[in-house]
Amino acid sequence: MDKFINYESEEFKELLAQIEQSIDDVQDVRDKHRPTLADERYLSGEEVMEYLHISPRTLQTLRDKRMICYTTIGGKILYPEKELQHVLYNNYQSPELPF
Repeated sequence: MDKFINYESEEFKELLAQIEQSIDDVQDVRDKHRPTLADERYLSGEEVMEYLHISPRTLQTLRDKRMICYTTIGGKILYPEKELQHVLYNNYQSPELPF
């Protein structure tokens, strides 16, 4: 006798789990995607704080001292990713060995 797929079958449950995983993956990509402006990718303040492992106050200080570049578009402060990488590269100090 032919086997039917219904709500209780393992095949249906597996398909449902794969669909839910696909939805989660698409939402993750959508949340992390940032459109480019003039071929430059911009990060939000939250992304910069996570990227640099800094607090909101430290980010404000870096802006005030003009140590990092930023732009304001529509009332939102955005940071060019390439400029952040450039600042990190220029300020990198190799750890000194203790001996």
